[in-house]
Amino acid sequence: MLTSSVEIFGQAGNERHSLLSARRMIVKIGSALIADTETGEIRGPWLETLIEDVVRIFSRGQQVIIVTSGAVAIGSCQFDQLDRPLRIEEKQTAAAIGQVRLMLAYEKGFNRHGFGLGQILLTRQDIDNQHRRHTVRSTLQRLLEIGAVPVINENDATATAENCFGDNDQLAAQVMKVANADLLILLSNVDGLFTEDPHDNPSARLVTEVGCITPEIEAMAARSPARHSSGGMVTKLMAARIAMDAGCGMVIAKGNKPYPLTAIENGELSTWFVPFANDRASREESSNVDNTLS
Repeated sequence: MLTSSVEIFGQAGNERHSLLSARRMIVKIGSALIADTETGEIRGPWLETLIEDVVRIFSRGQQVIIVTSGAVAIGSCQFDQLDRPLRIEEKQTAAAIGQVRLMLAYEKGFNRHGFGLGQILLTRQDIDNQHRRHTVRSTLQRLLEIGAVPVINENDATATAENCFGDNDQLAAQVMKVANADLLILLSNVDGLFTEDPHDNPSARLVTEVGCITPEIEAMAARSPARHSSGGMVTKLMAARIAMDAGCGMVIAKGNKPYPLTAIENGELSTWFVPFANDRASREESSNVDNTLS
């Protein structure tokens, strides 16, 4: 039986489940959404619909920061003759090649709508070190001020086990904190968090709202097989914990349909993580303290 911290109900009309109230949002895009993982080809038509969604959100006065995966998947086609997993140096090479193609696709798409963009490649040290974190925040702010869309990825071309995030779910959550955003959107290839694996149990229910990450919620994520998402549901719960601890909302939604952000606005099935106290002033005060560098 579900605990009281989990609600299963329809989302239509629930004002808490709205992109409209967010001043600044982080949109994380999984590799399987933006690229064909078999061929490494970028899914251009889908990406164009996402870009149109982002442009529409900017046009109504809100801000979007994109955290994108896909560089390794796109660049790995250089090693398509291998019948084994890529070694670390091959992944780094694939990332270096794929990142160029990835950003070119974003640039062409946004330029068609009159938008520029700025690329930021991060390692964990950029977040953990106070001065570097301040630089990241300042760069994001300046990009948004001049009307450029920030597009962020982990610097996989140089990342090692010691300085990497490991997955872009957690990277997106950390960017959310640095950017002082209101909402974190994880676009995945599943509708959200289910009570059980829906592939094994057709009666599994989608958890539409989580107000507290309990051991029972963690157990649901642990039962989600890796095929559900490139990052896995466990890493998404880790991101949710970071977001909720920061007083920020988060949503996991299926993003492989055209116009995925519009679909969320229209009440598409998803899982929303709602912090107990979403105190904007408290978050801003914390951010201001962090801006005072020693």
